[in-house]
Amino acid sequence: MFTQRKPRAPRFLLLAALPVAGLATVTACGDEQAPGSVKVGGAPVDGVHWTVRSMTVDGTTTRAPNGAYLEFVSDQRVRGNYGCNRFDARATVTDTGVALGKSATTKMYCEDKKQRAFEKSLAHALAAENTVKTSDDDSRLTLTGPDGAVISLVKQRDARLVGTKWTVTGLGADDGVQPLPKSAEGRARLVFAKNGTVSARLGCNSGDARTTVADGHITFGPLTSTKMGCVGEASDVEQTMRTVLKGRTSYDIQGDSLTLKAADGTTIALTAGT
Repeated sequence: MFTQRKPRAPRFLLLAALPVAGLATVTACGDEQAPGSVKVGGAPVDGVHWTVRSMTVDGTTTRAPNGAYLEFVSDQRVRGNYGCNRFDARATVTDTGVALGKSATTKMYCEDKKQRAFEKSLAHALAAENTVKTSDDDSRLTLTGPDGAVISLVKQRDARLVGTKWTVTGLGADDGVQPLPKSAEGRARLVFAKNGTVSARLGCNSGDARTTVADGHITFGPLTSTKMGCVGEASDVEQTMRTVLKGRTSYDIQGDSLTLKAADGTTIALTAGT
């Protein structure tokens, strides 16, 4: 039977400003509270995934990279993704404001210059004393910093594993995931069905396999696929796909993002509905 929620075990490296002894404090502070107990503008903001849609700095609005988000774990802790690297931060969350303090973050190198620039701007803006406004239907948050920087977020429930068309957007390993090369974009995807099968486009060939989903893992049966000869970047994508879609693989869903990781660390990043 398919299960949607599962334990997370993110790998964090420390920021230079954070002493080694402080990591346990950051990741433990502000234990998760009962749903609805963290409120901004009178509206509950915890228990959901807030996707960062855009940032406006000095009058210029920049769309956020896929995967940028915030989660309000408690009124003292916020975690998320700056657009490339994940973070887990001490925070001060009140009815009218949000500010992040010391944090732990992953240290992946992000090749895309625009992605790096957005990540730097978002991290800087979130560290300020931001005022917060909620939309009338509580589906959007707007954070405004003292320098006028504006962060726009939208409430997003985690996508369902089953029935969603998951398009592969990145490949990597424990040390980070990089975007697909342009020539391979849109050529690989997965669709998990209610009958316990997965249909796969591997980047060159296509196929299907039986699956069992439980306890944050997907166990893939033998993959039956076409046997076309593949070369170049399409072949590289396919080989990575075949490594991950074999045996027991961990999975994690954050909003519209799915991450699959094989036992050896080989990783596929996918986005819903693209």
